[in-house]
Amino acid sequence: MKTLKPALLLPLLALLPATQSMATELRMLSSYDQTTAYSREIAQRFIKEVKANKAADLTIKLTGPDVVPPFEQLQPVAAGVFQLLYTHAAYHTNTTGVGAAMDGVAVNPEQTRESGLWDMVDEHYNGLGLKLIAIPPLGSHGFQYVLKEPITGTPGLDGRRLRGSPTYTNVTKGLGGTPVLMSSGDVYSAMDRGVIDGAAWGLNGVKDMGWQEVAGYYSKPTFGQTYNFVLMNLNAFNTLSPEQQQVLLDEGRELETEIVPILDELAVEEWKALDEAGMQPTEFAPEDAERLDALVTDGIWQLGIDKSPEAVTAMRELAIEKHLTTVSE
Repeated sequence: MKTLKPALLLPLLALLPATQSMATELRMLSSYDQTTAYSREIAQRFIKEVKANKAADLTIKLTGPDVVPPFEQLQPVAAGVFQLLYTHAAYHTNTTGVGAAMDGVAVNPEQTRESGLWDMVDEHYNGLGLKLIAIPPLGSHGFQYVLKEPITGTPGLDGRRLRGSPTYTNVTKGLGGTPVLMSSGDVYSAMDRGVIDGAAWGLNGVKDMGWQEVAGYYSKPTFGQTYNFVLMNLNAFNTLSPEQQQVLLDEGRELETEIVPILDELAVEEWKALDEAGMQPTEFAPEDAERLDALVTDGIWQLGIDKSPEAVTAMRELAIEKHLTTVSE
């Protein structure tokens, strides 16, 4: 710099503040269409809060499953083609069972962190080239079935073909149904054509996807709990400034704690809207209803152990020790 003439030095220095103040844009791949509740209320909320946080100049561009299908999204993020991923971990159980196993953990974001469980999951994903940013719960409770025909006996899903991810396999089989692995974007046409008799899903987004047009019932009681994940390419995370890293982590933690009552309220509003659209609740028989939580939780832990035995066994033991899960005797 000392060797430059003053006439050249001043324009060069004038460029530095502009370069340093340029926003860093990250690309986020999502497993959900941008119009759905989970995208709107979680991914897009996170993006807005990160942008609004003045501690770091970060923007995030959201791309949906029309670009990369949900079951194929982990690899391009781990490879750095996209910097961020918003997903349900059941979509990448071919790679690891650790994320999916989180659905066996009771909804208590602060205790999940204080117990060391959050750090355990983070460390595992670090080994896959990914940084854990957030594990937002999808409400106080997790699941329901959307059905073309009502439940009339026990087992309540006897003889039905039902869409699901690996998360739902044990509970669907345990109640007499046949699981069909399928992304949410294919459910409408599959139900309309009679390929499936219904779908296992969370408590938000049925109306967004229009399933009330091809199904007449949603099941009660709800059961289990479920989480989404915000993950980041580890190398991309490490290249950010400490301030930018902290903004992502702080907003991720805030997302975990604020989202549960928001999604709970939206679920109640959605059931009212589905009723107005002509859908009706249909009840599992008491002997089935009392098995729902155990079936889904046991199945989730076993799924995780089958895919990642050592890591998920350690997770399960810690969750039991910290009273963050219920398991069958």
